[in-house]
Amino acid sequence: MNELWKRHWTTLVGVAFLLAALATLFKYSADQGWITVGMKLGAGLLLGAAAGAAGVALAKRGDRRRFGEILTGLGAAVWYMTCSYAGIYEAVWEPLTVFIAMTAVTVGVTAYAYRFGLRLLLGLGLAGALLAPLALRPDADHVFALFLYLLVVNAAYFAISVAKSWPEARIGAFAATWLLYAVYYMNFTYTDHGWLTRPMGYASAAFVFYAVAFYAAAWRANSGFAGWNLCASFANTVVFCLWAPALLGSSSSVTLLLLAIGLLYMGLSVLLAKLGKQEKAALYAHVLFGCLAFLIGLAELGGGSEYRPLIGVAVWSGIAAAAIAAGRKWRSDALKAVGSLVWLSTGLYWFVTTWDAPRLDWFGVYVPFLNGGAAAWMLLAAIGFYCARNVRYASLLRQSDNDVLAHAYALLSHLVVGGLLTVQITNAADEYDWSIATGLLLSVVWAVYALLLFLWGAYSRGRLFRWFGSGVLVAVAAKAVLLDLQGEDTLYKILTFAVLGVICFGITIVNQRWRDREQSDQTVKEREEAPGPEHAGQPPGQPEHEGQPERERGGASAAADDEGAANAEQALPPAEEPPVRRGRD
Repeated sequence: MNELWKRHWTTLVGVAFLLAALATLFKYSADQGWITVGMKLGAGLLLGAAAGAAGVALAKRGDRRRFGEILTGLGAAVWYMTCSYAGIYEAVWEPLTVFIAMTAVTVGVTAYAYRFGLRLLLGLGLAGALLAPLALRPDADHVFALFLYLLVVNAAYFAISVAKSWPEARIGAFAATWLLYAVYYMNFTYTDHGWLTRPMGYASAAFVFYAVAFYAAAWRANSGFAGWNLCASFANTVVFCLWAPALLGSSSSVTLLLLAIGLLYMGLSVLLAKLGKQEKAALYAHVLFGCLAFLIGLAELGGGSEYRPLIGVAVWSGIAAAAIAAGRKWRSDALKAVGSLVWLSTGLYWFVTTWDAPRLDWFGVYVPFLNGGAAAWMLLAAIGFYCARNVRYASLLRQSDNDVLAHAYALLSHLVVGGLLTVQITNAADEYDWSIATGLLLSVVWAVYALLLFLWGAYSRGRLFRWFGSGVLVAVAAKAVLLDLQGEDTLYKILTFAVLGVICFGITIVNQRWRDREQSDQTVKEREEAPGPEHAGQPPGQPEHEGQPERERGGASAAADDEGAANAEQALPPAEEPPVRRGRD
């Protein structure tokens, strides 16, 4: 196939130029009034028949086979051009007539190409069929005839492409059809939007047709649903989804469409897994593509609503939590990493949008920490603290690296807590007209936040939080000196600075106890590592009596020898007396 098109791609381009010249001649002659429409149709049919007959005759000769194939393809292209001119451009044929004529021409061309394996003929005929409506664009809306025209061409050329394993026919038909859709959509102005409009109906028909056709081609090719068919199927879905916003005109409809497509591809992945014919790459591609479409649909939830940031944070935080929980259950570091990245991205998005996001008051009035915005902050913080305590990447990181990552989770979660405190206090000041003391109140809240950081560090024995809490406290002190001291002296300032002093004393107490506990633990550790009193001053591995004075060692040895001798004497049995020998009297 590659060698064929390397040799004859210029032939295809040449035929395209000839067809463009013929189409221009048709339109120009109509504008000048030289010949009537009937005369042009008759001339087109005769010219196509003559070229086709000459091509068939030449194809029977072995040395002229390729030239005859090109001439036959040119004749088929002229017929397609004539049908397009009569049914779409001039609309002198009824849609049913166009359908019958196109069916007859297409069946004849495809049957001849299939019977003799004329691949170049099929390509030239397809080029003529799809180039004709592109060159002959009518001023009036005759799109239904075009729909029938393209339906016949695509059905026939897909069928022979699958039967003969000629992928260029179905890929070319797919690309050219969507191109024609775009050209005709922009050529006519459609003001209506929705599921039941004609543009959406044609786009849906094309999407369904190509989805079924490409999967049928993959099944027929026994390729494990991989390769060109898989890529073309995904491309078909992407093109359809890109058209959806312009055709539907409603963000909620687009969201439903994306969710449905995501579920469709995830369902297809389950079906492929049960069939057992697929390759793993194709199965994973369906899962990932379906999940991506589904997630994009979820991201579009709340589109057009002022509460969209809150909805987005709730949805994506739920996705992050589900991925992390699934990763822990199935011991998948990849799922845990994906969930963590989603959580981090959602947190960054919320930090950017929270300042303009609505509060979503639950009780009709603003209650600090009991509203939709506070719930979003709390959800993000809860996920972060859970990760700090429970998420470890055993197969990816060492224990020391996991400890560092746990501290990072906790630190980011504390930043979320700081954001929660700041936003809620600021909103409360706006709601209850505390603007005169907002800055002072924030100083107190941040100081309490620093105290919480010190308490968390004492609990978890993490010096990182002591450093971070120290930084927050320094920032509070700088704010108090540079900003809070300015302006009129009020009772609020007196109370604020008094409270800040008490909080600092509390931090001092926590910090002192923390250091005392560290020193106590260090002392205990040193005692456990130190030698016992009976071995004090004795180098490790030295014999027990080594290093003692000679005199002391000698006395000890002598005493030990005497005691051993005494014990030995006690252990021996008493000696028998020798018998007394008596003489005779």
